[in-house]
Amino acid sequence: MSVARVYLDTSILVKRYIKEADSEIADAVFHQAQRGEAVICSSEINLGEAAVVFDKYSRKVGIDARDRLQTMLSELNSLERSSAFEIYPVSSHIIRKSISTLLEHHIYIVDAVQLETCVEAEGTVFFTADRELKAVAERIGLKTQL
Repeated sequence: MSVARVYLDTSILVKRYIKEADSEIADAVFHQAQRGEAVICSSEINLGEAAVVFDKYSRKVGIDARDRLQTMLSELNSLERSSAFEIYPVSSHIIRKSISTLLEHHIYIVDAVQLETCVEAEGTVFFTADRELKAVAERIGLKTQL
């Protein structure tokens, strides 16, 4: 039995640490990874983008952004030690491919980086709460979920 290789874009990743609509989806994926049923793949850029989201929530509703970021990094490090999480660098190769993707599909560079990282990671499912990004992911041949 092969293990699912799931890519979580930032919109889904932060739902694990800030409860909002569809947070149960993020929780379910993390539980699968903890049981060894999935490997979560992500780009370094997702970590930075998650910090931006936590910071926005800290100013909007008073959460402790540093605490949420530390909680996320701690959990991801634990999953990484058990081979249930893989982090991919933002390489010049990924940037070049992403530029091509953004020009073809007219999307934000970070979204293109996430798509191309999923392809490089051989992701079997791309999770996103962003409808536009989901549509582009499907157009380039990725299986999506939310």
